[in-house]
Amino acid sequence: MRKVNRAITDEEYRAVADADPVKLFYTLADLRMAGIEPREEGLVPHNPVTKKVKSPDRWAKQQIEGAIAASAKWLDGVQNPSRDPIAAGIEADDKWKDKIMQAVKEDRRKKGLAKVSHADIVKVATALGTGVYSSGVDARKDKIQKVVNELQPLVQSVSDAIQGMSDKTDADREKRLLAARKLMIEVGKKRRG
Repeated sequence: MRKVNRAITDEEYRAVADADPVKLFYTLADLRMAGIEPREEGLVPHNPVTKKVKSPDRWAKQQIEGAIAASAKWLDGVQNPSRDPIAAGIEADDKWKDKIMQAVKEDRRKKGLAKVSHADIVKVATALGTGVYSSGVDARKDKIQKVVNELQPLVQSVSDAIQGMSDKTDADREKRLLAARKLMIEVGKKRRG
């Protein structure tokens, strides 16, 4: 779909959009991703009052400034939710499972990972600095303590079970290693309940 002999009229465009808006979306999106502006090709009417999406630079700048300015509102929302977020999450479990299965089916994780690089991660971490990491750990001290309190007796039980096994031969030691792995998997299962 390239240069047309004449520009498409509003009526023709509306008919195409009404007939199959999804197909039209993919056509326009694919052209733009290939560096072709459909308006310039005459595939979208040149209507001076047609709503146009903000430029990427302006849109991103406004998103960033708005998010930074809303930090106090974010904290207030966390402290004063309109409903219990834990109960709401449990209630929405079937919806979550459905969304996860859809994401797996569509390979969304792999596709998302393909859009970033290690350099992107390093750039963000460098810009944030070590203070963000250490303050994040410090803010989670109680959670860390809670997890360790749950984990320690289970890991001690793994150690006690392994220490009770024979270790005289290579076969014995190999059996201990495999048992340790299996028992640590069981620790995870036991913690999850």
